[in-house]
Amino acid sequence: MNQTNKKRGNHPLASYLIGFVFILIALVVLVGVFHHLAFSSYGPQLLMPVKEKYFSKPKSIILTEAQRREDFEKHRHFHNIDEFPQLPENVRPACYICHSDYPHSKKKKVRSLMNMHTQYFVCETCHIKEKEGVEIVYKWYNPLKDNPRGPFFGTRYDPETGKIAKVKDLTSKIAPYFKTGETIELALQIKDAPLAQDYIRVRDQLTPEQRDGVKNKFHVNIKPKGHDCKTCHAKDSILDYKKLGFAEKRIVDLEELNVKGLMTKYRTFYLPNLFKEDLN
Repeated sequence: MNQTNKKRGNHPLASYLIGFVFILIALVVLVGVFHHLAFSSYGPQLLMPVKEKYFSKPKSIILTEAQRREDFEKHRHFHNIDEFPQLPENVRPACYICHSDYPHSKKKKVRSLMNMHTQYFVCETCHIKEKEGVEIVYKWYNPLKDNPRGPFFGTRYDPETGKIAKVKDLTSKIAPYFKTGETIELALQIKDAPLAQDYIRVRDQLTPEQRDGVKNKFHVNIKPKGHDCKTCHAKDSILDYKKLGFAEKRIVDLEELNVKGLMTKYRTFYLPNLFKEDLN
């Protein structure tokens, strides 16, 4: 018994722990080397053909086409599109069940300008249908925060660069609320709502006529044609820019935005083809 204790003293517990740590590190290194050689996109990918043949799920034609369309939509805009954080699916507006992040696509004249606005406010802000006896007020809305405080994206310029100031809150957007007396109700339908979830579950079982009937329920507070540019880009705008926290210079630029004349004064406009080769 004494000899056992003496031998134990020559090999303290710490030595076993240190040995275990070194073995663990060696295993991690070996696994990393194996992954690099077998599967990593930065390595030779020796086992990728085997993985794709026997273990990979077949690629979805629908998802592949959806990704292709999304990439195409981004590239055909003449505005730079910033990467904005995407909201979890369950708290996104019900609009996204049928519409994408770039819902305006029919008219080439306005699609880039209109789609750019989705960075600043929700669809209902422009397409909300007025109710008799109900006032519509506009506030900043964030499904992940109660009463977001800002600073909000698009409300001020960076004095050093002259561009829109960078902010941490990129998910809050201007949204309409129905105000009746002292009661204020958000005028949005969210994907997590029972009606939206029920529609997602059964839509593949519905006929086109039945789908149209359900969509009417989602569009009960929606008008097809949105506001004209001058409804917001004017001194008597429906949006109280100052109350919404916009800086003075930003307010002036939004109220006097020259591009609104392009939309309201001209039926067609042309971009000069400066690089067309003269064949004569």
